[in-house]
Amino acid sequence: MATKVFVILSSGDREVALEVGLVYPLNAAIKKWMDEVKVIIFGPSEKIAAYDAEVQGRLKQLQEAGIEVMACKWCADRMNITGKLEEAGIKVVYVGSIISELLKDGWASLTF
Repeated sequence: MATKVFVILSSGDREVALEVGLVYPLNAAIKKWMDEVKVIIFGPSEKIAAYDAEVQGRLKQLQEAGIEVMACKWCADRMNITGKLEEAGIKVVYVGSIISELLKDGWASLTF
């Protein structure tokens, strides 16, 4: 049974982000449902993370709870929002190999 989870937030729908995609990882961390939690912002969700203040606030809550939050550099560069994400305090990195390693290491994954 997995004790670590990473959440991929890929939906460009802010309601998905605010109502489920960023709620579960926060609760999983602060309520100790999981030993370790990470969030990967990937694809269309990067736009809302770059421009939506409420989403940015929720991401900050995740970080304050000890959750590593990262966004895909390849996607961000293609959308010309890398700087905006970094200004919002989000680590922007190439996530393909990170996702692969997490899976190999037995992490569970959820996608919203």
